[in-house]
Amino acid sequence: MKPRSVAIHRHEHRLPVVIATLVNLVLILLIPEKVQLLPTWVVPVLGVLLMTPLIAFNPKRFTRETTWSRWLSIALAILLTVANQITMVLTITQLLGGHAKGSTVLLTALQVWVSSIIAFGLVYWELDRGGPVARRDDLIWKTADADFRFPQNEQKTGQADWRPVYLDYLYIALTNMMAFSPTDAMPLTVRAKMIMGYQSITGFILLALVISRAVNILN
Repeated sequence: MKPRSVAIHRHEHRLPVVIATLVNLVLILLIPEKVQLLPTWVVPVLGVLLMTPLIAFNPKRFTRETTWSRWLSIALAILLTVANQITMVLTITQLLGGHAKGSTVLLTALQVWVSSIIAFGLVYWELDRGGPVARRDDLIWKTADADFRFPQNEQKTGQADWRPVYLDYLYIALTNMMAFSPTDAMPLTVRAKMIMGYQSITGFILLALVISRAVNILN
């Protein structure tokens, strides 16, 4: 597949995505191994291996895309999300069983909570209208089915060239983890609704158990 590119002034910057991904990988390294399915170094190493060719292909901005770069980027988002969800399940098991020390399990829950926001933000970012490069194509933007409707899309003037970036999707993931419902952008497709619904459920369960555990510690 021949690389696709669009006008450079509209390209999204890579730096926020790199920073968020690295933060996620560092958090995985810090999370106790007993709430991870694999050794703590496995996912960070795989993440770096997936991210390195993507950065080399688009070092500063998302200016082009091929089949392999698209699937590699999706694979990175899936890797972080699956790893996070496995850790979340094991953390919830620890909370339910009461086997872990209070301070340790609460800190682990916080790390998992932050990682979940970053990982789901990447999923939404990759999902909507075919990803960051495709969204910069005017034809795709006008014809592709949108997974999310942003407030800027409703404004008739001054926002004609506006396109969402990773931080917009990170905010969706953040508010969904805190409010357990969409607040800024509305999900339009079934897949977007199902993913947001799943994130809300896991976030609610994690928060409820953390609060319960915190009350027990205080008592």
